[in-house]
Amino acid sequence: MSIKMKELIELTQTSKSTILYYVKEGLLAQPEKPKPNLHLYDESSIETIKFIKYLQNNFNCSINELKELVNDGTFNLDGGFESVLNTLDAIMGSKNQKTFTSEDLCKKYNINSKKLEDYVADGLLFKRATLFTAREEEILVLILNLEAVGVQREVLLEYVEHAKQMAAFEVSFAKTFLKDKKNKNDAVKALFDTTLILKPYLFNMQTLKLYQENRS
Repeated sequence: MSIKMKELIELTQTSKSTILYYVKEGLLAQPEKPKPNLHLYDESSIETIKFIKYLQNNFNCSINELKELVNDGTFNLDGGFESVLNTLDAIMGSKNQKTFTSEDLCKKYNINSKKLEDYVADGLLFKRATLFTAREEEILVLILNLEAVGVQREVLLEYVEHAKQMAAFEVSFAKTFLKDKKNKNDAVKALFDTTLILKPYLFNMQTLKLYQENRS
């Protein structure tokens, strides 16, 4: 079944210019053009557009990064959420981001190598293979700023411990949840929704609730 541009816009809540951009970048199939002013898109375009927007919003994956991953064969948009699970490192950007050595970061932020390696050992920073990405640089700056205003190391390590506990719970849940699921794609999406959307919402709202209660 083919659908018109107007319908595609309404069904995906996506602007015409964005849809045309996806087509131009090769992330969305070219439409059929039976008439000069009539462009017909395959019905599968609906899910493809929603999938692209999900990756952008929840994995901070840019269109250029997606395009590179698709073009070099790392990732297939038609593979759905199950394919994301198999290529998480690439989807989250470590493959295409600017990278730094330990020496680069130490020199740039005037810290010694032991301090940087302590952050790694403590679980506050993570190396991608032997390098750091732009995301790690961002977190390093955040940690240094927190320390500068007096946030104690013990507090940061407490967050690490909570993160480890939550990670263990989520991995255990994922193994059980995905076992014998017939529709693996929907099941994997449910996991991402839980981890990337529901979890931050619940944590942030519970924190806000406690702040409000303590003020009253």
